[in-house]
Amino acid sequence: MSCKPVVSVIIPAYNAQATLGETLDSVLAQTFALIEVIVVDDGSVDQTAQLVERYCAADDRVRLISTANGGVAKARNIAIEACRGEFIAPLDADDVWHKRKLELQYRTFTNSGPETGVVYNWFRTIDDAGRITGQAPMPRVEGNVLHRHLQWNFISNGSTPLIRRSALADLRYDPSLHLAGNQGCEDYLLQLQLALRTRFALTPAFLTGYRRLPGSMSTNAGTMIRSHIQVFESLLPIVPESALQIIEDRLAGFQIEYARNRARRADLWVAAAAGLAGLRRSPASAMAQVAQEMRRAVRQKPAITATGTAAFQDILDPFQATGREISGPRLLRMTELEKLDVG
Repeated sequence: MSCKPVVSVIIPAYNAQATLGETLDSVLAQTFALIEVIVVDDGSVDQTAQLVERYCAADDRVRLISTANGGVAKARNIAIEACRGEFIAPLDADDVWHKRKLELQYRTFTNSGPETGVVYNWFRTIDDAGRITGQAPMPRVEGNVLHRHLQWNFISNGSTPLIRRSALADLRYDPSLHLAGNQGCEDYLLQLQLALRTRFALTPAFLTGYRRLPGSMSTNAGTMIRSHIQVFESLLPIVPESALQIIEDRLAGFQIEYARNRARRADLWVAAAAGLAGLRRSPASAMAQVAQEMRRAVRQKPAITATGTAAFQDILDPFQATGREISGPRLLRMTELEKLDVG
């Protein structure tokens, strides 16, 4: 590499040979070329390492680090320690980027000033063929975002943020989620920890193709619920007092959601314990979640299918507003919490 990279792209990969090539192609096609790409092979038993080695031979911006399997947090942390860039861009091995993602996010950093530590954008969900599978929300949350991000994970995935290295400082992804069997929310936890110390800014464009497949981590409901619970419990000692009730309400909701998840699997003792825990934490929030779970029970969940033949990489204008604006109760709640963030 002839000059120091500005952006370090970090990709943890475990048995990712089916999708990693498309992921790497989307990175190497970026219009912002001052990058390095660090792939950490997390103990894969397929051809992941050999695939990356071919990319390394063709482009000296790509580096491979191989390690024993230790989970996504450990793999990302290994990559962070090897980074040389001023900014860090996490990317999952099955997601893709629009070719202008880093260019536009870097421009947002330039325009928003040094107090901004995280820039995010909007995403579209895609299937195994890279086809767009539905609309996605278009949140417009900026500045100090802690209270709003606790209420709603408006970034929604780990392949979207661009993080200023100096804002990250000593923070790292938390491997304890994987060790407890509660992996899934490592990205959300790190984003919340960043929200405690820095400002967020938005690039209002669809720049991330977020792949959601049946059986993937993001669709493994029980594990994801437990992951959320562990994340929120870990934040209780470090958030300001103004955020405590938000966390208690979220925990109550996830306990009720977990009770339903366990009941559906005839794990009735665990279901009962989770339901009682939710009611003790926040009766009102728990009952609201019960009502929501009852509505879910009678509503058929649609299958994840492509909305047409359009591929994410074929998007010509990422600024075109093809998602859902936030409205209704969520908008009202986020507006209320914005006052806490601003104050």
